[in-house]
Order: sequence, then C-alpha cells, then structure tokens
Amino acid sequence: MLDSIKLGQNFLINTGVLEKVIEFSDLTKDDCVVEIGTGMGNLTGYLAQYGGEVLTFEIDPILYQKTLQELSSNSNIHFFNQDFLKVDLLQILAPFSKYSFKVVANIPYSISTAIWYKILQIPVLWTRLVLMVQKEFGQKIMAQPGEKKRVPLSIIFQMRYQVQQRFEVSRGSFRPMPRVDSVILKCLPRAYPPDINTINRVVNLAQGFFKQKRKKISNLLRPIIDPLIINDAGIPITKRPEDLTNLEWIRLSEILTQTKEVEP
Repeated sequence: MLDSIKLGQNFLINTGVLEKVIEFSDLTKDDCVVEIGTGMGNLTGYLAQYGGEVLTFEIDPILYQKTLQELSSNSNIHFFNQDFLKVDLLQILAPFSKYSFKVVANIPYSISTAIWYKILQIPVLWTRLVLMVQKEFGQKIMAQPGEKKRVPLSIIFQMRYQVQQRFEVSRGSFRPMPRVDSVILKCLPRAYPPDINTINRVVNLAQGFFKQKRKKISNLLRPIIDPLIINDAGIPITKRPEDLTNLEWIRLSEILTQTKEVEP
C-alpha cells in the first residue's frame, strides 16, 4: 500500500462520485475500457458491470493480487500487473478490435502528464475519455491560447478532443485524502483531428519552444529559419508559445518540416 501512495494513488471511495464517472462514460457492452490504476477495484467493478471488456493496469503487486482475487468472478476483466507507461498498448488492444475503445480512470496524480501523452500519442482515437485528475492539472489541460496555464499538453489534447463536461470532486472522496481537489473530465473526439504524425511533430516543437516560453516566436525561430517566412505565412512572430492557436502550431510545424526536407 505504501508503494501505491508513493505513486500518487488516492483511492476513490465515494459511491456517488463513482456513479458519476459511470454516467459520464456512457458504457455499453460494445465498449472495451482501459483503466489506469486498478487500485482497490472500486471503479473496476462498475466498469465490468456496464462495459463489454475491461483492461485494467496496476503496477503495485499487492493491490494487483487483492483485486484479482476479489473480482475474479468477472470474466470480462483482464488484469495487468504492469507499468502502463511501459506496455505496448496497441498490441494489448489488438484482440479487442471489434469494440469501441474508451479510457475511464482515476489517474495517479504523480504521473498524470506522462499518462496523458501516452493516451494522446498512439494511433487510437478513443471514443471517450473520462479521467479524474488533480484540479490544477485539469485547468492546464483546458487552458486556451493566451492563458498562463497553457502547456504543450494543452495543445495536443485540444487538437484531438474537447471537454464536454466536468465535475469537481472534493478531497474527502478519497483515501488517503489528497491535499488537492480533483475534477472529472468527460472528453469527446473532434470530428476531424490531425493525424498522429502531425500530433507528434507539434509535440516535439511545442516542448522545445515552451522551455523558453517567455521568448517571442521570432527569437525562438531565428536559429532555425528566417522568422519573416513564418510571419508571411500568417503566424504572428511577436506571439509567445502560449499564445499560438492550435492551427498556428500545426501550420508552424508543417513549414519547419518542409524547410528541413528541402535542405541540401
């Protein structure tokens, strides 16, 4: 249990909140649900009841054995005592290709960013994401151009998904009680999201630029390309990284890729 606490796992015990997660998930027997952090299995049992198949990941061997034993009567739960960040998720999902894929989870807060990147950067367009995260982290996910909380993850998330609903959860709904409040985000895929190659290009570019986020785009571009080329393409070079829109990030990544391709 101590290992789980170190990993940032706070176990959701509020039945009303669990039911809200299930409501947001709109599960059917045609869904294959990925849960990250089985924990004590409180959510897992609900997912198995309403969903088709459940793939649940738990890195803690003690919790894994506990929930495996307690939920063993559910033939549609597939337990993985593995680090979600290290598994070949596409290979694991392959046998369930006839299902619609969803992610429903109370994500361990200490590795939230890494988990979101993995979810967003694989070539699977999840039909729904219902994720409980730290409230401040949720604000970063939803931060719009020009907002100080905006980070590279805000950009690529918003390119692929939109938050349809949110529900705040008090710290008293968990054991052990975290020091922060949480929020459930219900996210639906956009009709025409960029492909994964574009997403990955934007990720690499944004992560580099945000390391010097107080600099203007013109200064960040100067070692790479004449900033006026970018300005002429309709991307204001006086902006800072947090100010660029999603479309401007895509266009910027395309121009820089094309420039690299024509270099001798």
